[in-house]
Amino acid sequence: MSISPEIVSLIDEIKNDKTHGASELARQAAKVLSVAAERSQAGSIEQFLLEQREVGGRLTSARPAMAPLFNIITRLLNAISGVEMSLDSIRRFTISKADEAVNDSLQAIARIAKYGSELIADGDKIMTHSYSSTVIEMLKAAHTKQKNIEVITTRSGPGHTGEAIAQQLSLYGIPVTFIDDTAMGLYISTANKAVVGADRICADGQVVNGIGTYQLALVADRAGVPFYVLCEALKFDPRLRGEEVDLEEKEPSEVVKPGALSPEVRVKNPYFDITPLKLVTGIITENGLLAPEEVINYIEKQLAKDTSSLA
Repeated sequence: MSISPEIVSLIDEIKNDKTHGASELARQAAKVLSVAAERSQAGSIEQFLLEQREVGGRLTSARPAMAPLFNIITRLLNAISGVEMSLDSIRRFTISKADEAVNDSLQAIARIAKYGSELIADGDKIMTHSYSSTVIEMLKAAHTKQKNIEVITTRSGPGHTGEAIAQQLSLYGIPVTFIDDTAMGLYISTANKAVVGADRICADGQVVNGIGTYQLALVADRAGVPFYVLCEALKFDPRLRGEEVDLEEKEPSEVVKPGALSPEVRVKNPYFDITPLKLVTGIITENGLLAPEEVINYIEKQLAKDTSSLA
């Protein structure tokens, strides 16, 4: 089934987005599905559902490393499948469910920010890496309670998403030190905590996040600095283990100027890496703090919950 150029363009925006985190892109994906429903020209329920599945399929394949995008779209498609109502009603129902999914995600992030901020003490210096709207909200909440916190943020890979972190936090009045990724090891000993977001928590508990997260976890572990991951339950993925995840690669030109190297040199630009669960102090979800030994059980419970809701 053909999809309108407008919807294709919206999907491409998500595919090519190098700034926003996984939660934000998942919410954008839900809104794209909503727009597709609102502007659908389908003449029957069957055509409408086929169209929604086609849009949903393109959305989930746009950013394969980001579990919340897959989860939010899959749950929306499951919610509208098998319902008995008129064409106009199912269109309105789809829009309503998409709005509900977006609101649920925003509420989850607000709760995570609250739980995470409770771990931050007055005078703490927190190192972060790779843009995360959840981490931004947590640091803002912590700053409201503890005025004397500071943040160290890295450049965060070829995408430079750390610049957005520094800009947003400085506008909020939080003192920020901006460093290159290669300086992580030098500055980690000055931090009290390391905090990052996540694009996926895999079935084996491994954390997929922006490239360089693994390095931060390693240097934090070596320095004895607690390493926390903030993520909503939407990011837990019981389908894939860490080694099975498509980590996505972007343009080599972000790493080196075209023509600067011999054609025989292969240039790699992965956007994500995998951090073993053993390097994580705790994962903070909207349901509270999970110790590493609790993560697998949590994933299994989430899977059982999702399965029962589809029965």
